[in-house]
Amino acid sequence: MSADAEGDIGGHPASPVLHAAWLVGDRSERRSLIEGLRPPGPVALRSRYRLLLDPEAPSGPCGPGLSSVEWNTNVSLENQGDIAVLHNDADSATRIFTELLGREPSLSLRVVTVNARVGLGDVASARGDIETAVREYETALEIADDDGYRFGRLRALVGLGHLTLLAHSARTARTRFEEAWKLANALGDPLFAANCALGVSECAERLGELEASVEHSFGAYTTYREIRSPIGEGNAALRAAVVLHRLKRRPEAGEWYGRAHTAYTAAGNPMGLTNALSGLGDVHLDAYEIDDAERCYQESLRVADRAGLRLSRANALQDLARVSRARADWDDAVVRFRASLAAYLDLDEIIGVSNAYHRLAEAYEELGRGGDVLSARMDALVAVEEYRATHRDDRSQREYRDRFRHVYAQALDAATRHGSPAAFAVAADCLAGRRLAGLFEEAARSAAASAEQTLLQELLVRADQRLIRQRHGKEGLAPEGEPPSVRRERIVGLLNAVGSKHVPAPQGETTLEDLLATVYLPPREEGDALLDALPENCHMVQTLLDPVDGRSVRWLWREPDGTCHLGTTELTENTVGLLKLLGGDGDDRAGLRLADLAPLHQLIPPPVNEALAGRTGTRLVLVPVGELWLVPWSAVPLMDGRVLGECAAYVLCPSLTVQRQLSVRGGRRAAAGARQVDLWRSPFVRHHQLSAFRSDPHWDVTVLGTPAQTKQRLRSGGEAMVVSGHGRPTPGLGHYLELDQDEWLLPVDLVGANSPELLVFIACWAGAVPGHGPTDPLSLATLALAAGSSEIMATVGELADSVPASLYVEHVLDTTTVQALPDALLAATRWMLSQEYARSERVHHWAPVVPLGTFYPAPSTT
Repeated sequence: MSADAEGDIGGHPASPVLHAAWLVGDRSERRSLIEGLRPPGPVALRSRYRLLLDPEAPSGPCGPGLSSVEWNTNVSLENQGDIAVLHNDADSATRIFTELLGREPSLSLRVVTVNARVGLGDVASARGDIETAVREYETALEIADDDGYRFGRLRALVGLGHLTLLAHSARTARTRFEEAWKLANALGDPLFAANCALGVSECAERLGELEASVEHSFGAYTTYREIRSPIGEGNAALRAAVVLHRLKRRPEAGEWYGRAHTAYTAAGNPMGLTNALSGLGDVHLDAYEIDDAERCYQESLRVADRAGLRLSRANALQDLARVSRARADWDDAVVRFRASLAAYLDLDEIIGVSNAYHRLAEAYEELGRGGDVLSARMDALVAVEEYRATHRDDRSQREYRDRFRHVYAQALDAATRHGSPAAFAVAADCLAGRRLAGLFEEAARSAAASAEQTLLQELLVRADQRLIRQRHGKEGLAPEGEPPSVRRERIVGLLNAVGSKHVPAPQGETTLEDLLATVYLPPREEGDALLDALPENCHMVQTLLDPVDGRSVRWLWREPDGTCHLGTTELTENTVGLLKLLGGDGDDRAGLRLADLAPLHQLIPPPVNEALAGRTGTRLVLVPVGELWLVPWSAVPLMDGRVLGECAAYVLCPSLTVQRQLSVRGGRRAAAGARQVDLWRSPFVRHHQLSAFRSDPHWDVTVLGTPAQTKQRLRSGGEAMVVSGHGRPTPGLGHYLELDQDEWLLPVDLVGANSPELLVFIACWAGAVPGHGPTDPLSLATLALAAGSSEIMATVGELADSVPASLYVEHVLDTTTVQALPDALLAATRWMLSQEYARSERVHHWAPVVPLGTFYPAPSTT
C-alpha cells in the first residue's frame, strides 16, 4: 500500500516543493517554484497547491517559520482524516480533525482550520447530523472568506450544496453548486469542477430536467476518468444510471450501475456500494429477475448494516419490500414497507417517507383494505405538507408542491374512490393554500399595532408554534425528545442563513408571498369540521384541477342537508385551452364573449348542474382552488341555457378553512338608516362616475379627499367602502390599484388592517393575480377578507371602464342596500343579461365581478 493511501503524505514528491513555496513572500517567486508541478491528488496538498497559484490569494509568506515537521504532520493528519471519511470511519475522522483545530500555525491564513472544519462537516453530513454539518461548513466559509482562501470556500460550498439538496430546495442547492463550479474553474481544479457538475446534475433531476441531468453526469464522469478518481467515477456513473433508469433506458442504466459498482469497490466506499447495488437490483426487478434483484438488495442491506449507514439501510429495507410486492406477497409487503417507513420517519427523509407510504397504500389496495389505503395516502400528504411548512419562501413552497404533486393527486383519488368527503376537503384545502387562512389567526389581532412586516414575522413564529403543538405527540419524537418538525425548522433556517454575511442579498427579493408562506397548516383530522362549518340552506362545491393530470377536474359537492358527493370530470381540449387563456392577462381574455365560454360548462359537476336547472336564487358557496379561481364564474354556462350568475346567488371563498373562519364573524348588522359608506374614485377612471350611487338615499356617502385618507379608512374598520381605480398585476407586488398619480394601494397595505365590513373594489384584477399558478389567491380583496371584511365585491379579471360596466356595478350597489351581496349580484346579472344584445357583447362589462366571502344569517338589529 502506498504512503498516500496510508495517510502519511509527508513523503509525497510535491510536499517539499509546496512547503518551500509556502515560506516565500513574493507571489511570482512562489509560482515559479511550483511551475511544472503536477497537481497533487490528496486534497491536503492540492488545497495548498491551488492557493499558491490563486492570483487573488494574499501576498506574503503563507506560513512564516513553519517547519517541515509541522508541515508534514498537518498535511498527513488532514489526509488521514479524509481517508477516514471515505471509509465511513466517523470516530477516527472526528478525532483527527478535532486535533487539527488545535494545530493551526497561522493567524492570518488559517488553511488548517478551514480544512479541519470542512472535514468535520463531511463527518457530520455522513452521520446525518445536518445541523452540525451546516454549522461547520458555515464556520469554514467565514474563515475562508476572511483570509482569502478561495479553495476553502469552494470545498464548503460543495458540502452545503449536497445538504441543501437533501433538506431544503433543489433550486437553492443549484445556486450553491453553480457558484462553486465558477470557483473551481477559476482556480483550475478539474476534480471539484466535476464534483460541482455532478451536484448540478442531481439538482436538474430533482427539477425534472432529466436530459440535462444525464449530460452533466456524463461530463463529470469523463473528467473523473481523466484525473483517475475512482470515487468520482462511481458518483458520476451512479448519477447517470439513476437518470437513465428514469428515462426508461434500462440497458444503459444497467451498464452504468455496473461501472459505479466497480468504481466504488476500488475506492472502498460503502455508501456508494449500497447505492450501486440498489440500482442493479432495480434493473433486475424491472426484467422480472426477482431472485437476482433480492440478492442485490440483501447485499446492500449487509453493507449498510456493517458501515452503520442509516439511510442506505432504509433504502435497502424499501427495496426488499418491493421484492415481496413483485412476488405478489402482499401481507409480507405490508410488513416490509412499514419497516422501511419507520426507518425513513426516523431519518425525517421526505422522499423515502412519501415513497414508502405510496407502496404501502398499493399493498393495502391489493388486500382490499380501503380504509388503510386512504389512511396511508393522507399520511403521505400530511408529511409533505409539514415539509412545505418548514420553508420560509414561496419558491420552495411551490417546488415541494410541484415535486410531490402525485402525493396530492393520489390522496384526492383515494378520497374519491373510497368515499371520504372529509379527506377530500383536507387535501383540496392543502392545495388551496395556508397563507390567507393564517392571517385570520388571533396573532394578527394581538399584533395589530405593529408595523406590517413585524406583524407578519410574528405571525409566522406563532403559526410555527401552533404547527408544532398540533403534531407533538402524533408522531415519533427524535431521540433528544423533540418533534422532527422542530429540528427541520432549525435546519432550513440554518441553510437559508449560510453565506448571508458574505454575499449581499438582492434588494426586494423577499415578497409578500414569502412573508406569508407557510403560516397555516390544515390538520388532517379537521375535514368533517370544515364541512360542518358551512352555512345552512346552501350548496357547496369545492373544485380543482388534478395536480398531475390537468385535464381532469376533481370536485366535492355538499347539498344543503349535508349529503356529500365526490367525482371527477374529464375536460375537453377546448376547456383546457380556455382555462390556460383565463389564467393569463393577455388581450384575448378581455375580448371573450359568452359564446366563447361555452366549454366552461364542464366546471359545474353534472349533478350540481341538474340541481340548479330551472331554479333561481339557489345559494351556492364555490371554493375554486388554484387556477380555477381565475374563472369568471358568473359567465359559466349551465345545462338549461342560462349562466351561473343569473341562476344562483353564489359566493367565492378561497378555501374551506377561510370559510370556517369567516363564518364565526356573524356578518353585518342591519343599518338603522342610510348606510354609511366611504368612497374613493381615481381621477383616471373615465366611466365609473357612480352618480346614482352617490345620490341614493339608502347610502350616506362620504367622498374621501386624498389617497392617504383612503388608505387610513381602509384600515380603520368602517361599515362600508367603495374604491374605484385602475388595477394592474405586477411581478413582486402581485397587484396594485392606482389611486392617483404616483399613489397606489398595495396588498401589503391591507395586512394587519381592520378593513370595512362591506368592501367594493371597482378595478381590474382586485380579487386575483394572473399567472400565479396553483396556490392561494393573494390579492387586495382576499387579503381584505383576512383583515376583517365580511362581504367583498371584487374582480377576477379585467373590468371594462365603460358605461355598461358602470351601470352594472351601480345596480349591484343599489340592491346591496336591502340584500346580501350574492343576492344583489344575482339581481344585477339578471338585469344585465335581459338587456338587448347583452349576451353577444364582451363579458368584461360584468362577468369578472364576483362576490367573496360566505353566507350569513339574516342581519340582526341588535
